[in-house]
Formats: sequence, structure tokens, C-alpha cells
Amino acid sequence: MKRLFLILAIQVISVSLFAQGIEFRDLALDQAVEQAKSEGKYIFIDVYTDWCGPCKMMDKQVFTLAEVGQYFNQKYVNLKYNAEKGEIGPEVAKKFGVKAYPTFLILDSDGNLIHMFAGGTLGVQFIDKVEESFDPEKAFGVLEGKYQSGDRSVKLLANYLKALQGTFRQDVTAMIDEFADTLSKEELISEECLFLFDDYARLGSAREEFLTENLDQFREVVGKEKIDQVLLKKFEAYYAGILGRQRVADPLQIESVNNKLASLGLENTKLTDLYQAIIEAYVNKTDASRLFDMIVEQTPLLEKNQKDRILYFAIPALHDQFDQLQKETLLSMMDDDYTKNAVIKSLERLDKQAAK
Repeated sequence: MKRLFLILAIQVISVSLFAQGIEFRDLALDQAVEQAKSEGKYIFIDVYTDWCGPCKMMDKQVFTLAEVGQYFNQKYVNLKYNAEKGEIGPEVAKKFGVKAYPTFLILDSDGNLIHMFAGGTLGVQFIDKVEESFDPEKAFGVLEGKYQSGDRSVKLLANYLKALQGTFRQDVTAMIDEFADTLSKEELISEECLFLFDDYARLGSAREEFLTENLDQFREVVGKEKIDQVLLKKFEAYYAGILGRQRVADPLQIESVNNKLASLGLENTKLTDLYQAIIEAYVNKTDASRLFDMIVEQTPLLEKNQKDRILYFAIPALHDQFDQLQKETLLSMMDDDYTKNAVIKSLERLDKQAAK
């Protein structure tokens, strides 16, 4: 009976622990190393600041998830350090070259860096990001060690630069350009170098033009679906830039971009089609009632992050064309509270400006 009671008690404690999400320990780094060694675990560190919005989002929406807690509590000694307060946080940030927040560090039981990356990730997808620590082609610490030892193979450089950009420790643009300039056409048209055309080739750039000029070869080598998604992201960024007022809304240029998109024969253009309709209403100041119905009908067909992104740009851009009920309806369709609150604040600012 006592043995049964003990087993049940352990199970209750375990369930309670995991249900609370990640258990962060109040330890200095050297103490965490000792604990990791004795428990046979790795070390996970969340480096944050008080003013960091994504840091707060991770605290509220990710670290509290039961699945996330179960994964991290079983495998890691978990730590949180404020990079701007106390002694430990600033020292850890300096030691590992942390420049952006949140930054996540994964160390082995001797305190050596295995992997690091910056930026929040929603839901259990965060586990997938941390699991990159155990992929030698993605783990930043492993790749940096090979790079420092003199490995300059195309594959190593490509993987290292991708991992380095994910740390936000430095501006890697010059390194990216230098790397790309050394590559032959055959080396450029490859899976491992696709990131050069994904993250570092805005619409209209020489690198983007190389991609579209050699589109058939890219599709053959890398895959049509993957290449089409890379290109669609560029058009989305262009349209979002207009709605966000980072780009001038030039009707002739918009028409040219629309024609270019149509000429590429891309698949799954639901998102860009919707952007085009929103851009047309925004530029021409047309009645938004029909567009509102189109958004309500079509956004549920998009992926959640796509839906939130397009509503993030569309609602403030068309704030004076939608009535209050329409704006509230579109806001209610957003899934991510952090993004929704950002839109609400934008609308409040716009209302104050209009009232002056």
C-alpha cells in the first residue's frame, strides 16, 4: 500500500511539474554545469531583457505550455538571465556575444556552446528550433568550431552563415556577398545555397533576377514548391511594404510587379492575390465593403501566420475605409494576441492623429 501511494505521489508531482511548463532554476552558470553533469542533462538559457516584447510573449505563451515543459524539464537544466541586470546576466551575454533578445543558448554539460539563436517562436515549434542543437549541419556552436578550424567548404560556409545570421550577433551581409561571389553558377543553383536567394535577394535585386532567369533550373534542382514559396515571400514583402508605408505606392510599379508575378507561373498564390486586392483598394481609395467580404471569406483558407500577417498590414492601412464593426470583425479573426495588440495600438494612434 505504501509503495502504491509512493508511486502515485511521484506521478502526481511529475504531472504537476510538467503542467507548469518549463521549470527555470535560480543558479549561476557554474552551478548549472555541476547540476547538468550530475543529472546527465544539457543546459538551456533564455537571455532576455525587461523591455523585450518577444521575451514577454515567450514567457506567457510558450514556456508555460505543458508539452514544452515536459521536453525541457526532462532534458535540460533551464536558466533565465536578464542581460541588463545583476552580475550573471550581463556576464553570460558578453561571454556568448548576445546582441539580440531573446537569445537562447544550448550548452553541453561542460558549459560549451552547442547552439544559439535569437527571436521568439510560437507554440511547440520552439522545440523544433532547439532540437537543431543536435543536427551538426544546423548547430551554431558546432559549425563555428569547424569554421574557426579552417574549414571553408561550400557546404560548411553555407550552413555556418545560415546559423550565424540566426544568432543576430553581427551583420552578415558582407560575408554573404563575399561567399556568393566565390560560387559558380552550378554551386549557386543548389539546395544548400538557396538561402542566398531566400533571405538576401529582395524583389528587383540582381540576385533575385538571377533566380528568375534560371527559374527552371532552380525548380529542377531544388523543387518547384520550395522555389515558388521563396518567390512568393518576395512579392508578399513588396506588397506589405506598401501597406506598411515603407514603400511608395507607385501605380505603374505596382502594375509591373503584378505582371511579373503573373508571368512566373507560381502555384498557391491565394495570399498574393489577396494582397493585390487590398493594394488596389488602398491605392485607389475604393469602397472597402466588397474587399471586406473577400477578406472574411478567403483569410480562413490561409495558414494562421499568413492570415495574421496580412491582417496586421491590411487593417491599419484601410482604417479609414473600414467601419468600426468591420475592423472589430477582422481583429477577431487574428490568432496571435501579440500581433492583434500591435494592430489595436496602431489603430489608436491613427485615431488620435485623425482627431487633431
